Amino acid sequence: MLEVKGLNIDYMTLRGPLRAVKDAWLSVDRGEWLSIVGESGSGKSTLAMSIPGLLMPPGRITSGSIVFDGKELTRLSREELRRIRGSEIGVVFQDPLTSLDPLRTIGDQIAEEILEHDAASSKREALEMAAEALEAVGIPRNRIKYYPHQLSGGQRQRVVIASAIVLRPKLLIADEPTTALDVIVQAKIMELMKDLQKKLGMAVILITHDIALAAEVSDRMAVMYAAEIVEEGPVDEVVSRPLHPYTEALIKATPDLWREKTLYSIPGNPPDLRNPPRGCRFHPRCHRVFDRCRLEEPRRLRINGRTVSCHLHG
Repeated sequence: MLEVKGLNIDYMTLRGPLRAVKDAWLSVDRGEWLSIVGESGSGKSTLAMSIPGLLMPPGRITSGSIVFDGKELTRLSREELRRIRGSEIGVVFQDPLTSLDPLRTIGDQIAEEILEHDAASSKREALEMAAEALEAVGIPRNRIKYYPHQLSGGQRQRVVIASAIVLRPKLLIADEPTTALDVIVQAKIMELMKDLQKKLGMAVILITHDIALAAEVSDRMAVMYAAEIVEEGPVDEVVSRPLHPYTEALIKATPDLWREKTLYSIPGNPPDLRNPPRGCRFHPRCHRVFDRCRLEEPRRLRINGRTVSCHLHG
């Protein structure tokens, strides 16, 4: 349903272009859950927001292709993209409080989206659809006249999810939807999204830095480091047999309550994308580095249905 090919995204800065996504290749099937994981600043959100055309200046797609349901999204006008957003691609943002208008009721905000896409013939019908969407995410319909400040953080996130799924999109993009929530509410939100995915038959792209969370809910996982997708494949195989040293390090750095040992941390810091290291971008922090890693950029390889960019393979 979705295919990203050779995508490059630059941010224009005073020092020249900064490549935030480099030669990204991804695909998502109908009804599939793909998680994109990696440290902050690796390019996850930039990649995800480029799909529905929500990449804001100074960011811009410089090359590559995004094909969604047979349509090349990079060639569509702003109006054509606006019609796809909401109706075919839903988006859940990180902070629900900044995603909602504090001066309008939650029902009015969801109804506006419905009317913008001509999915209802009247405001009354749109409000009824909004109430049904709120009920689907566990918010009683009598709260349709509530303002965002009258709801808890978890309830606001449910409202944002209701807005994203009210028109039953084919693809839902969730950009770290549980970041500002406590652990119990996080679990409830992820359980809700999983249930909605099954009921509506949606594909889901989850952006997260939490590899343990991604391992619980995903069908496939893509790992990003310094603007590049370094590994991608079925989640069980990626977690149990990582091919890239960065994926291996992320898994080792995940807390485990059943093992009494010092928590592992990846040495060093992610590189400055204005001046990335020569060769493999992970080599200054890699425990399996050798001479070729410092000199030559690894190629993208396909191994038994998985992809990896690392000199240890091939």
